[in-house]
Amino acid sequence: MQLLEAELGTALVIRNSRHLKLTERGAAFYESARAALMQIEEAYRGAQQGNEVPTGELRVTAPLDFGVAFVSEATAAFARRYPQVSVDLNFTDARLDPVENRFDIAFRVGWLKDSANIARKLADFQQFAVAAPTLMESLDRPSVPDDLIALPFIANRALTDADRWLFQGAGEPARNVALTPAIRANTAMGIKACAMAGGGFAILPDFLVNDALRDGSLVRLLPDFTLISGGIYAVFPPTPFRSAATRQFLHVLQGRLHAAFRNALASG
Repeated sequence: MQLLEAELGTALVIRNSRHLKLTERGAAFYESARAALMQIEEAYRGAQQGNEVPTGELRVTAPLDFGVAFVSEATAAFARRYPQVSVDLNFTDARLDPVENRFDIAFRVGWLKDSANIARKLADFQQFAVAAPTLMESLDRPSVPDDLIALPFIANRALTDADRWLFQGAGEPARNVALTPAIRANTAMGIKACAMAGGGFAILPDFLVNDALRDGSLVRLLPDFTLISGGIYAVFPPTPFRSAATRQFLHVLQGRLHAAFRNALASG
């Protein structure tokens, strides 16, 4: 390692008596070298087999709600199709960096920050204000965004500014509404559960609440007003090569996303 660092003229690892940790340049060097080795290995296998068959390990991270709603089913379908691949899933609302944590794909839901990683947008989503019908039976139904101020609100603590929301009505100026949370939670699935139990209204992605809106366990508030839309992204380490397993997993997931969003539009 010391000879390699001397040849490169840069430190690749930070050492102490107990630990070794990659530096930023060391991590980048590792990913580039890993990608090159994977490309050589897959080229060798392709020459042997006449086609490109995904093999090896695939590490994926996703937010909890999106992971449960989409990535779990996609993983099961992928595993049945490509049993030679071992898939390691990590569902967490913490935004884990794919390079630092050695993920092949990191899914992001919402709004991307600037990053040296490579991002690919998979879909758009809308946000809806929703509440349980039983809650709204005992309260006045809001007709304008300011009416929400009087209602109990369930806030997502994971968001940067969870208490302020910008509503846009047709032909009207946008209205920024400050809400006072009655409940705070750190996962969208927990917030949805609280809302369905009548704990307050919540603002959640459409893909998470469409089923509940269809079966009537939630109702949409202020349907004539829109909130800022967001995106669903796949984020990859900044290398020019992605494994066959990565590409095929993304293909399977995109198929499920397109089907789900198409069905939601058709029934909406």
